[in-house]
Amino acid sequence: MADYEQMNIQEVQRLAKQGDRDALYEMAWRMEIMPFPDQGDGIENCAWQDFWWEKAADAGNIDAKSRYARSLINRVFDADDRNKAMEYFISLVTDFNAGKFDGDEEKELDGVVAILWLGVMLCQGLGTLRDADKGAALIKAADEQTKGFADFGFGVLRTLAEVYGQGCAQAGGEPSVDDLRQAAAYQRKAISRFNPERDDPNNRGYRVLAEEYLEHLEKRKEIKESLKDSASALGIEASVTNPDFIAWQNGMMEISPAAKQRKSAEKAALARLRQRLAQDGW
Repeated sequence: MADYEQMNIQEVQRLAKQGDRDALYEMAWRMEIMPFPDQGDGIENCAWQDFWWEKAADAGNIDAKSRYARSLINRVFDADDRNKAMEYFISLVTDFNAGKFDGDEEKELDGVVAILWLGVMLCQGLGTLRDADKGAALIKAADEQTKGFADFGFGVLRTLAEVYGQGCAQAGGEPSVDDLRQAAAYQRKAISRFNPERDDPNNRGYRVLAEEYLEHLEKRKEIKESLKDSASALGIEASVTNPDFIAWQNGMMEISPAAKQRKSAEKAALARLRQRLAQDGW
């Protein structure tokens, strides 16, 4: 197998122009040949990597699919980018389920990450589709898959707890008693898998925060159980849409002025880069 990292840039470029997916991916890391210097805030670097990751992803490079999808949901916030991210996650999950990553632990882990993110996006409606039941099922599947990845358990399980605790698995946005019970169970499991050297190298507060969130979940569950018992005795429906959750969900879809400015700068940098590279035959 070719070692693209050891190739000189001329050889990488030659292969990339032939559509070699791994050479296209390698181009994302060769920032020394960017047609214009970085402006100092990383925006030009981000545009450069996004450009090549997208080309490599569309050519079938698995690493590029994963990196580009996460780049889209982490840095860019408009609907088109979220929809594109969802398409890449769906592609990765399809590849994972087809066994294309078998035997390669790093790529298998990318597949598990994709399952988790696709589940979260479906639960929260952060793309073209919203399907809370399917999203929750995918998140559970991600949990099952993490058992072979000791380095990944805490983050996935903590996310599972938040998904259920915030009511993302319910169409109305209100967690049921069962959801809160499930959330607490995931949070306890996350805490049990926590490794301070691995999971919290820069912030020793993660374990404390995880325990505080578990306490919060337990209290909410107790209140919910009490309300459910009272409502049952009176013959009324206890489940109502939680206005705090609705406000939180709406806030998730809002873009701050700073984020809008950053997004515009990234889009402009990417447009400039596309124009310059088009002149060079890309």
